[in-house]
Amino acid sequence: MKLNSIKTRLVLIISICLFGMLILVVNQIYNTQRLVKLNNQNKQLLKLSQGLLQLRRHEKDFMLRLDPHYIEMFRQRAEQFSEQIEQIKSYFDEFTQSERAFNELHSSFVLYHSQFLALSRLQQQIGLDENKGYQGQFRQATHALEQELIAQKRVNMHIVLLQIRRSEKDFLLRKNRQYVEQEQRLYQQLQAAMHSLEPNDEALLQGHLDTYQQGFMQLVAAYQEMGLDHNSGLQGQFRQQAHELEAQLNEVSHQFEILISEAEYQVERNSLLIMAVTSLILMVVLLRSYLTFQRAFLNFVMFFYRCKREYQHMDSNKLGFAEFKYLATIANEMIDARRDIERQLQAAHQHIAKLKQEPEQI
Repeated sequence: MKLNSIKTRLVLIISICLFGMLILVVNQIYNTQRLVKLNNQNKQLLKLSQGLLQLRRHEKDFMLRLDPHYIEMFRQRAEQFSEQIEQIKSYFDEFTQSERAFNELHSSFVLYHSQFLALSRLQQQIGLDENKGYQGQFRQATHALEQELIAQKRVNMHIVLLQIRRSEKDFLLRKNRQYVEQEQRLYQQLQAAMHSLEPNDEALLQGHLDTYQQGFMQLVAAYQEMGLDHNSGLQGQFRQQAHELEAQLNEVSHQFEILISEAEYQVERNSLLIMAVTSLILMVVLLRSYLTFQRAFLNFVMFFYRCKREYQHMDSNKLGFAEFKYLATIANEMIDARRDIERQLQAAHQHIAKLKQEPEQI
């Protein structure tokens, strides 16, 4: 279709405006929905961060209160946390096509979860109170030994036993290896003192003492495996893993913030680009239409000005719009018709003048 008429140009301008507005609306709707999804997922990521804080709270509640109820709460929260990771991961991959961040996050969480369960099992082996686990075993043994010593009136041995119990309490309170060595020396001292007793008495007391010592050494080994401070053993590994998990979750949150910023920038950029392209096309079409109209109008003004002195056809090829070309054709026909009338009028005048001359000759 040739754009050589005012009507066609008008339809073109309206079409460009409508098409530009349509693209702008579609772009806004698409990117708005994308931003809404990203913000919803960002909220889910914030919930994930809150879930991690809840896990850390259950973890610390258990280590502080030694209540198995917090282990079950930790497990339930861990299942929810793992499901949330998978939900966000599927959406995150839709935008980034990268699984590395979430794979690392999921692996870190699995390791964090398993280390906490291992730590809780070890703590249960040690004993959640003084009557359970290794603590309960050697406590019962030492009470039985103490009662026998009191019953047999072994005052010196009883004093050594009390010193052993003091070293035991110092170790449980301060988690210092030197108290274990001190306890072992006192244990050997008490064991040597029992050799002077009657065989039956020695066997009875030695059995209680060995049971106590075995339980205490199991307790020491368990505490060493757990870690004598926050940065050693299983406790230190678990603490480090928890910090690493938090750092990775913060990294994922940072990447989501980058995605949201990029999406917002893309909305703004696309909108400006669409408006700029639409405006540019409209300006080109309007400018060309104006120049074509102005040129055609000036040609008509010059045509009517020349018609006062001479008859000259208009060149319709110089007129851009079809409407002006049609007017030029009509104007050329009018000129031709006027020329014919003038020739006929001139011929009539000549004929009348000839008729006037004939009577005079007669």
